[in-house]
Amino acid sequence: MKEYRMKSASNMLLHEDKSISEIAAVGYKSQSKFTSAFRDIFQILPTAYQKLYRNQ
Repeated sequence: MKEYRMKSASNMLLHEDKSISEIAAVGYKSQSKFTSAFRDIFQILPTAYQKLYRNQ
């Protein structure tokens, strides 16, 4: 389930104009828990992921 949520979140980071906190609300009670879970899966912070891959 965690991987599914993170895959959805990564897609939102790349294709939607939502803040990290809005994306985190999809399945996490806090942005910090979301950030930790995202980093566990992708080995990169959500903000860095978004900056790196958004315009490719």
